[in-house]
Amino acid sequence: MNWRERRDSTNVHYLLAIARQLEVSPEQCLQASGLRSADMQAGEPIELWQELAVIRNLVAACPKRGLGLLLGQQYHLTSLGLLGYTMLASRSLADALQISSQFRALSLSICPVSLQQVEEGVYLSLDQSVLPPDACALVIERGLAAWLRVFSELLQRPFVPLRVEFNLAQPAPLAEYLDYFGCTVELQAERNAMLIGEADLHAPLPLANTMTQAACASLCQQLCAGVEDVHTPLARQVMQVLMSHAGGSKGAAKVADMLGLSERSLHRRLAEEGYPFGMLDARVRSNLAERLLRDTDLRLDGIAQQLGYAEAASFSRAFKRWNGCSPKQWRNRQALETRVTLVV
Repeated sequence: MNWRERRDSTNVHYLLAIARQLEVSPEQCLQASGLRSADMQAGEPIELWQELAVIRNLVAACPKRGLGLLLGQQYHLTSLGLLGYTMLASRSLADALQISSQFRALSLSICPVSLQQVEEGVYLSLDQSVLPPDACALVIERGLAAWLRVFSELLQRPFVPLRVEFNLAQPAPLAEYLDYFGCTVELQAERNAMLIGEADLHAPLPLANTMTQAACASLCQQLCAGVEDVHTPLARQVMQVLMSHAGGSKGAAKVADMLGLSERSLHRRLAEEGYPFGMLDARVRSNLAERLLRDTDLRLDGIAQQLGYAEAASFSRAFKRWNGCSPKQWRNRQALETRVTLVV
């Protein structure tokens, strides 16, 4: 386990939110983590060891059994950003799990996840061996509880696993787990896992779209590789936010709020770095537009919707500003270049 791996700070934001509900101060949670409240407000990436430190501090301040269930309920597909959107466009839950595994760097799990095929379906397991004993219960409960929420959103209906298993030294009362998961729960199991039935694994997802998934998966690949040619810190964060939410409109005010800044401060600091917000936003939209035009057969109104435009005409005008030609002309040119390349 690489505890120096850098990640989005979403998990820590949720930890601090739960801490506030439990009347535990941010200062208590962030002690010896190398993090400050100002860092969290700025949306800075963190290292995994820092999240683990926050977890241990919260558990020490509030040793409440079942705390991970409370935490896991905070998670939604949107918590996963672009990865969540890519999973939502998958053909099935099994396909979505494969996407999550492929782009693990964009997931929010801090311990290894494994899949085991059995006759009834698939066991999705969390490996607690990498965790210190005092963090195990919260991390495992959080992971299993979050899966329940996310899988329900993928299926667009309540998801009930066939079985949930815990191997914890100090589990919550069985009744709490039964009430939350609604299925058979074993407390003295050999693993921490959720059994997903074959019917749920292979049921078509209501919002599946193979072309959209392919385009979003390509963007996930870019995110995993990093935003290589944007070198200043805030501009990189803004690019990552815009790319993670490329399926919808995110204006400067919303991005500033997500980064814990005022809109005025966002514009001022980006100007100081030499990357105006409008330029970054146009770049993300232009890159996604080009991929959708080149790699899919989506109509212009469909692409406009993916980019957050109300109509195809607005998208076409913006695309012409970015590229000096209409989307149709650009797509035709790409198709011609592809044919010439194949002939040559």
